[in-house]
Amino acid sequence: AKPVFETLKGWHCDIRGIKEFDKLPKEAQDYVLFIEKQLGHKINMVSNGPEREAIIYRD
Repeated sequence: AKPVFETLKGWHCDIRGIKEFDKLPKEAQDYVLFIEKQLGHKINMVSNGPEREAIIYRD
């Protein structure tokens, strides 16, 4: 087996409190979409903070 490393751009802002996926920084959206592609499955919930309510629900 050979490991494959991918480097993605990070985001340098606080995303806590954001409730809509489209309002996340482009780099954060790209990260979620990359994970989806690698898993082959849609991600329906994205946590953006330590609180229980800090969840972005995606359709």
